[in-house]
Amino acid sequence: MYIAEKFETKPQEKSFMLKSQLDTPSLILDLDLFEQNLTKMRDFAKAAGKKLRPHAKTHKCPEIAKRQLAAGNCAGICAAKLSEAEKLADSGIQDILITSPVTAPWKIARIGELNGRISGLQLTVDQPEQIRMLAAQGTAERPVHVLIDIDPEMGRTGVSFNEAPELGRFAAGFPTLVLDGVQCYAGHLQHIVSYAERAAETTRLMSAGAAAFRILRDEFPACRIYTGTGTGTSPADLRIPELTDIQVGSYCVMDSEYLGVEHGGPAYAPALRMLSSVISCHHPGMATIDAGTKALYVTPGAPPRVIERSTVRTEFAYDWNFGDEHGRLTFPAGRCQLKPGDRLELIVSHCDPTINLFDEIHAVRGEEVVGCWKIALRGCCR
Repeated sequence: MYIAEKFETKPQEKSFMLKSQLDTPSLILDLDLFEQNLTKMRDFAKAAGKKLRPHAKTHKCPEIAKRQLAAGNCAGICAAKLSEAEKLADSGIQDILITSPVTAPWKIARIGELNGRISGLQLTVDQPEQIRMLAAQGTAERPVHVLIDIDPEMGRTGVSFNEAPELGRFAAGFPTLVLDGVQCYAGHLQHIVSYAERAAETTRLMSAGAAAFRILRDEFPACRIYTGTGTGTSPADLRIPELTDIQVGSYCVMDSEYLGVEHGGPAYAPALRMLSSVISCHHPGMATIDAGTKALYVTPGAPPRVIERSTVRTEFAYDWNFGDEHGRLTFPAGRCQLKPGDRLELIVSHCDPTINLFDEIHAVRGEEVVGCWKIALRGCCR
């Protein structure tokens, strides 16, 4: 299996411009906050006796994935789609779990090729025909490793808690497959505002998944993984004894959607920012910026937030419905204190789809830009 330490934990950095010289809109990543987030989540999981399996669907950036692995206590990296996994493999990452079922025959054929070139590929399965097709891609010497996908009453993918053991037995019957465990990811719970409500519901669902896992673990020696969880439910899920690793994603960059819910555990900092410029202030009580919906994905009820500046009071409402190219800032007091050319740093509304709008992310320390990282998984939705 893959050894994360092959990636440098502190690659050599070289400043090549100042943050103020970046064009706008641009994505920037505060490395000091990013590294604090990695350390907090790593130590939090380690103290509970669990591993991390960070989800690359959040950042879509191999350089970030490598730094997550190098930080330690990782079981591997998650990808949502086959095309994401292929890009991660191209970057040298070996342990990859594809968390959505792959069922199309032409994609199953690509699974066989990917399984031959990395050492730690794992697939989630939720139907017999998919299992049969995957078994045809494996050999006794190079089997395909699978996990049973359990539906935590979300209605998206996966089988019910009661059906999981039987499907696991079916998969274990193929000599070219290895049943590694089960996955149970309750995505619909991650942003419940009340931590008490979120914790109670995820404990109920993840405990039901644990019961199905115990049945398969007792029957099949290779079945040793119970994976799931997101940033929002991780504090409660880490208390589930059977859980082996957590598929957290947003914790490393964060967004205003997550900042609007009760933590229940460590507080992760908004390391990801959108750098934007004011382009017009003609109308009273408002300013127009150059980041519209083509640059900022906005979740209703969780608009972008501004990073306060000492010289300008920037309390405003962001109008996400203002346009594709432009955003509108409306000032409650009716007096705009910004002027054309002013630059703002915004905490993005929802990190995953916003990152997917850009080709690169600029890594910064203080005012210095020390790296430009390719968002190589951008557009990998297949």
